[in-house]
Amino acid sequence: MFDPREKIALFIDGANLYATSRALGFDIDYRKLLSSFQKRGYLLRAYYYTALVEDQEYSSIRPLIDWLDYN
Repeated sequence: MFDPREKIALFIDGANLYATSRALGFDIDYRKLLSSFQKRGYLLRAYYYTALVEDQEYSSIRPLIDWLDYN
């Protein structure tokens, strides 16, 4: 359990989390994920790391990246 005064930084391995959620057949609600960590302490920052191939016309993860960039 976290102390409410704890400072939290969240680092997400985007490719791994995305692939695992797809393989298990569910979507991740990133707003709820952030909210869950915010309730446990002071969330300083959340980072989502992934790699994109720029010359690729379409990537299945592109809509998620665009949404995360906007929000």
